[in-house]
Amino acid sequence: MFPREVVEPISEHEAHVHHVVEVMVEGTTSIQSYEIVRLGGHGRALVIGGRVQSTEADEAIYHEALLLPAFTFAPAVTRVLCLGGANGGILHRVLALPGVTEVRQFDLDAELHERTVEYLSYMHRDALNDPRALIGFGDPKGMLEDLEGPFDLILADLPDSVPGTHAPGMFTFEFYQRIRKLLGDAGMFATQAGPANPLGPAFMASVLRTAQEVFAHAHPFTSAVPAFGVPWGFVLASNHPFAPNSPGPRMVDVPDSVTTYDTETHHHMFAIPRLLRERLIATGRVITDDEPMVQA
Repeated sequence: MFPREVVEPISEHEAHVHHVVEVMVEGTTSIQSYEIVRLGGHGRALVIGGRVQSTEADEAIYHEALLLPAFTFAPAVTRVLCLGGANGGILHRVLALPGVTEVRQFDLDAELHERTVEYLSYMHRDALNDPRALIGFGDPKGMLEDLEGPFDLILADLPDSVPGTHAPGMFTFEFYQRIRKLLGDAGMFATQAGPANPLGPAFMASVLRTAQEVFAHAHPFTSAVPAFGVPWGFVLASNHPFAPNSPGPRMVDVPDSVTTYDTETHHHMFAIPRLLRERLIATGRVITDDEPMVQA
């Protein structure tokens, strides 16, 4: 169809195709293959393992969805832990929240992080110069063992859970248990949960069921990120009760720099369509280290 394209599977029978206008840089680190490209209609984009992770046109939708609902329900936000996020889209947004004194960010791939700093500077902005930001690289599982809590927010800004990568190990019961130990009594945990596709709900349903096994409260929500081809799923969890149908009390503290999230958007995100809602209940299993799960 195009001289060069990214073809992302939606299911075994469908795919979402992006026109690659320009390849800015591509390579393989010790961990994964990557491309930083310009996509027709979406601008600069990070592609990992052949899958689009973020684009210039709509990365704000994804990152604000991951961060801001959790922020509105946390009574106070001083310490934040980010897992993943090498593309830079989450860190500067966390640092813009009122009251934040420390942000720890762990990512697997230092080399890819360096490439994104060079080619996606609009994503990182000035976050790397902020003394509140502490960035480490390595296996997040091992790094969590040596970390001291509590944290008010923990965000799992993870790549797609696909075979042959570290990502499947960061959606498991055991991994969520480690996160729960680091979370404050009223702290909030948010993770991306794969496609919110009622025709292929197994992965999102399993992430939700796994979180419900670990945390006292866990709720699904969705956001339409055009570059992903289908609505995207998220799970918001806590040991403290919260009513997700309306934003939390910190909505008044959401920064003015936010461009895609407000009260009406929040209502839409947590209003799960009937078919998806029913299939999230009817499908899925608890994901474990011994039985990980991958997306389509």
